[in-house]
Amino acid sequence: MKNKDLSEKYKVHHSAVSKIIHNKDKILQHKETMEKYGANKNVLRYSSVHDSLFEKCTFLWFCPKRALGEPVTGPVLQAQAKQFRASLNMDSNFSASNGWLARFKKLRFERGLKAFLANHGYKLDNIYNGDETSLFWKHFPTKTVVCRNETEAPGRKASKDPVTIQVCSNASGTHKIPLTVIGKSEHPRCLKNVSTSIVYRAQEKKLDGSQCFH
Repeated sequence: MKNKDLSEKYKVHHSAVSKIIHNKDKILQHKETMEKYGANKNVLRYSSVHDSLFEKCTFLWFCPKRALGEPVTGPVLQAQAKQFRASLNMDSNFSASNGWLARFKKLRFERGLKAFLANHGYKLDNIYNGDETSLFWKHFPTKTVVCRNETEAPGRKASKDPVTIQVCSNASGTHKIPLTVIGKSEHPRCLKNVSTSIVYRAQEKKLDGSQCFH
C-alpha cells in the first residue's frame, strides 16, 4: 500500500506516514521495551529508543542500591538520570523534572509491581502495608498572635510526651486494621469508660507488625 493510501486510510499527514515507516525498527523496539515493563499497549506516544535506554540504566542503578538498603530519594534519582543521559551523549535540555520522576515511578515501579503480582497470582486483598508515626499531642504551636503593646511572648518548653500510632491496610483498601495507639500509661484516665474502635497498648507491650493481625 502506498504512503498516500495509508495517509487517507488513517487520516494522518503523508509526512507522518513516511516518518513512521522510516523509524519502523526503532518504534517496534520501543514497543517491546514498554510492554516488558507493563506499559499500556495502546499508548500512541513515541520517544526514541535512547529514552528507554537511559531510563533502563537508571532503574538498573537503583535496584542494587535498594537491595543493599541504601536510601534513594527523588532528587538523587533525578541527578543520576541526568548523568546517564549525559554519558549517552543525548541532548542537554533534559532537566529530570518532577513530572519525569512521577512518570518514571509509574512505569518502572507501579506497573512493574502490578505485573509481578498478576504473573504470580497475588491478590491486592492479601497484601498489607503498615507504618507508624509519632503524635506529640501536648505540643504547643511554635507561633502565636500577640497584641500590639506586647514586647515579647513567653516561651513554652516543648513537650516530649508523644504517643505512637500504627496504621495498616491491605493494598486494595478493602480491609483496614483498627488504629493502634501506643502510650506510656497502662490505663490512661482519658480513655476510662470511653467506647472507641481504637486499640490502645502500653509502651512495654509495643506491637510488632504480626501482632496487628491477632
